Amino acid sequence: MKLVFCSSAVIRNKKNQILVMSRKNKKTFRNCWEFPGGKLSNFEDYFEALIRELKEELGIDIAKNKLKDYIFTRHQYRAFLLMMYTFEVKHWSGQIKNKDNETLRWVSKKELKNIKLLPANIKIINQLLKKV
Repeated sequence: MKLVFCSSAVIRNKKNQILVMSRKNKKTFRNCWEFPGGKLSNFEDYFEALIRELKEELGIDIAKNKLKDYIFTRHQYRAFLLMMYTFEVKHWSGQIKNKDNETLRWVSKKELKNIKLLPANIKIINQLLKKV
């Protein structure tokens, strides 16, 4: 079984809303929502991958020392086993921009329960909502 290692971010704004991204332009799980992030590249750790992904996808910078709280998720998809760390991000520099040509949406705690998220993201919702 192939292993895939990813980092993702729960980005909260001052209203305590959480940023999610669409997957309308992706081949798999089209029309689902996910937290920003992506796969680790060669020799990256989870922190470095998230910092790179947020810069590429959203145009924002985050400091590694601000990434303290995380949720670990393991999810078996058909073709691979996903190992993902999801970090909470409350502080960043730069203006969030849609650089991936996907839809960005700020959602409340209530809305988060009712949108169609990727299966691995669903696993972290209960843990995440305890912190909201």
